[in-house]
Amino acid sequence: MSGITKKVRGLNQYLAEEEENKLEKLAESIPGFETREKAEKEQQYRIKAITKAVLQMVDGNRKLPPEVKETLKALRKVRRKLKSCTADSLCGSAACPQCFRLHRLRKLAELEGLRKKKQTYRVVTLIYYDAMLEQDELLAWNYSRFKERVRKMIRRAGFVGKIVGGFELDFHVDTQRWMPHLHLLVPNEKPPLKALRRAITRDKNMRTRPGIVSRPVLVQELENFDKQVTYCFKGMWQELRSYKDVEGDRRTRKHRLSPVLLAQALCKQDEIGFTGLTFTAGVRKRRK
Repeated sequence: MSGITKKVRGLNQYLAEEEENKLEKLAESIPGFETREKAEKEQQYRIKAITKAVLQMVDGNRKLPPEVKETLKALRKVRRKLKSCTADSLCGSAACPQCFRLHRLRKLAELEGLRKKKQTYRVVTLIYYDAMLEQDELLAWNYSRFKERVRKMIRRAGFVGKIVGGFELDFHVDTQRWMPHLHLLVPNEKPPLKALRRAITRDKNMRTRPGIVSRPVLVQELENFDKQVTYCFKGMWQELRSYKDVEGDRRTRKHRLSPVLLAQALCKQDEIGFTGLTFTAGVRKRRK
């Protein structure tokens, strides 16, 4: 190894440590933000969940269909990544809670410039009921096509400022479907927001669940900057169960996914990666 190569590697290591120290200080300044220890605990939980899912899928069968073998191969690949991930040698997988924690902190640091002008932004949740997936469709789902659909809708709405946020899926127990949705930081531009609301509330998206009132858009003020910005990139796919409140109205609660569903979700997150799970619009790309 040449002297120059050693110096470059040493510099890169120093810069990585500098960034990590800054991000950890940022994490400590946010009330309730998950600690490294909590992320490590979640990491072990996910490894065990994948192992349970593998055992359930195999279930003593020696002859498995090719598609099941492919799924098992993907599950074991993700499990190896999670097992190998340490603070000194991160795996870089979007299925990893350690790496996703750093991803969230990086996004918060990148968006620090919005803190002083948060009144000019809104937090928007968009739910695509007409794009919901059956349980066994998740792994083969073309997320790039869905992402392009969202991009076109945002572009047609006519926003001028930049938009950034995250994409995820939750599993709805009552319909037994995966539901794609996004949490976005959107400029508080009234005409584009109205245009976006009109587009997302068209009949096709509103009438996909007979007997259930669909609410595909939620617009909130950006008040708690740290909490709401990191929520846009939370990366925790969950299970939604419906229930009736005391007045008979339908409500939902979020729960952990079962081992099999969690394993499927982690495989998809690993495949999509951090870039795919992040949505941006109106952001100029750097010239190479």
